[in-house]
Amino acid sequence: MIDRRVLAGAGLAGSALTALLAAVGQVDPDPQLSHVSLTVSDFAVHDRGGATDTAMVVFGLSALCLLPALRQTAPRVLLALFGAAMTAAAIAPTDLGPLSTTGYVHRYASMLAFVALPLAAVTLRPVSRAVRWAAATAAGFAGLMLASATLADRFLIGAAERYLLLAEAVLLALLAARVRRDCPARPIRSTVSHA
Repeated sequence: MIDRRVLAGAGLAGSALTALLAAVGQVDPDPQLSHVSLTVSDFAVHDRGGATDTAMVVFGLSALCLLPALRQTAPRVLLALFGAAMTAAAIAPTDLGPLSTTGYVHRYASMLAFVALPLAAVTLRPVSRAVRWAAATAAGFAGLMLASATLADRFLIGAAERYLLLAEAVLLALLAARVRRDCPARPIRSTVSHA
């Protein structure tokens, strides 16, 4: 038997661990890298399998920890989509030059994750003011990233993405705290069979 509150607590702890690992991953693996003009994924290419990739997997799994406690369909589906997309983005590396197939998987999985989490947050009723602000902040930085990538030759794309990721980590932490608070301390049945 697994307690939903314990899983929600794991999601909350995972949000904090994600932020810590992401910060560690930003310690320059190469002194020529720019935090302002290069994305987090560009940094991860120089440290494959390191702190940044681990942060992405932890981020995705943290969201999945909340699923057993959610009853509303839309946020549950969107949070599952976020968790799967973030994990896929971590597993499929990007490229520094022209994108390979895995580079495209990484790009579109990341984009899907960036959109799915704020949507999951605002569809989970009731929505608190803090969640609305965090979701709006994430959406704003996602818009800046898109504008940078399509209209401004990636000007300040790294800065926009780092603020986007910070807003999304805060958003997931807010959701995990809410789920943990609202969840009765009752166990759910484990799906693992004991043979």
